[in-house]
Amino acid sequence: MASVESRTIGTDAGALELIPATIEQLRGIARYWPMELVGDADDSGSFGLVFQRADQEIHGIKMQPVDIIEEDAKRLHHINRALIAAALPHYLAKQHQGVMVPCAYYKEKSGGTAEAGIAFFVGPDPASAPISATKMDVLYDNTLGAGGTQMAMDMVGAISKARKECHLPLMAVIGMDLRSRLAIGGLAMHFVIEGPRVFVVKHPLQDDEPVWAYLVRAGFSQLPYAPMMPVGIAGPTDAGFRHV
Repeated sequence: MASVESRTIGTDAGALELIPATIEQLRGIARYWPMELVGDADDSGSFGLVFQRADQEIHGIKMQPVDIIEEDAKRLHHINRALIAAALPHYLAKQHQGVMVPCAYYKEKSGGTAEAGIAFFVGPDPASAPISATKMDVLYDNTLGAGGTQMAMDMVGAISKARKECHLPLMAVIGMDLRSRLAIGGLAMHFVIEGPRVFVVKHPLQDDEPVWAYLVRAGFSQLPYAPMMPVGIAGPTDAGFRHV
């Protein structure tokens, strides 16, 4: 595997040091993710988190916002990224095992409008799923896996707490919907959470994104880094990737 170099991102809240993730840490993600974590066959050092294999897609839960004009939607898209970063400590406090991938998403609509929301994709740990739960606690578990609904709902709660702490506007949410990855829209994937560990995965990295300052304010100064993108692959023998 090609080496990924350490780097430091300076923000007005302090420095964020990114340390290359180890192969053992990456295998922790691969253990829980419903499909695969793969690397490029050219050994470039970047990874693909597989959301689609042939005609099968991973589904996620999206916080469904109202459609707004594109200018406002683009602004909200960046706010949603910051909210996710600020919410991470609150989600970690729930002590979930498995993998959580919270993403800001953007989808153009007709008439110069767009949908800018937040979606959650999970790879739950069945052993840590709630033993006793209400119907709402397992609403999406048939699709997401045992414990997946609770993981997503705890991230929703974490985002609500972060909004109040950071005094950021929250989009007008009109519902929670289960959708396939491609139906949701374009994803901004900055973080992957595996158990108690947060990975920075944004690729390519842009040091001037405001999201990093919110991450530092949330208490993070050093995190593992693995450049990663959501990908789809044709089938089980796809030669363009190598498995982690």
